[in-house]
Amino acid sequence: MYPLNMILSLFLACITLSSHAQPSNEFDDSFIGEQLEKATNDPNNRVVLDIDQPIEVVFRSLLSELSSYSDDVVSTTFDNSKSNRLNELDTGSRRVTIMENTNMLVQKIILFDPPYSFAYFTEMSESTISAPIDYSIGLYKFSEQANGRTTVEVSAAYKASSRLTGFLVRFAFNRAFEQDFGRAEKYLNSIERK
Repeated sequence: MYPLNMILSLFLACITLSSHAQPSNEFDDSFIGEQLEKATNDPNNRVVLDIDQPIEVVFRSLLSELSSYSDDVVSTTFDNSKSNRLNELDTGSRRVTIMENTNMLVQKIILFDPPYSFAYFTEMSESTISAPIDYSIGLYKFSEQANGRTTVEVSAAYKASSRLTGFLVRFAFNRAFEQDFGRAEKYLNSIERK
């Protein structure tokens, strides 16, 4: 899988900034809030997954078990030093994903309501992966159905770092988004129901 595909997978994964993009500290809370609203109401991408697993299993897997369904991910850990709840996973924590090529993707948790939703903003200035995107937000919403299955809606908001390459970025992002979440859905539906 290509780095852009993986990042989107981390949208399952998400995205990173190119070297020409603004550092994440230039994106204030107001801007991030606006982009989270965009991911909610008018996303660049949206996919719905139907998974035959309890909501807690699906939430945990899509949040922290990326290496189970992504070939390029070696590990996913959390840095909770900036969490709203001291040293516990919550809003403000950073999800740190190490890729097979040793590149690192850092995503700030901006919404955390387990097992119903989480969202992240990619911390481009702290990540070592580069892609032609200025920023990205991933929003995951989970709902458990009466039959015990879980529906997941994953939405993304992002901005290509160049208008000239915007069309290509959208094309690649759309393709990777569908493929990566399809892979996650297939993996989760293949494991023994817990």
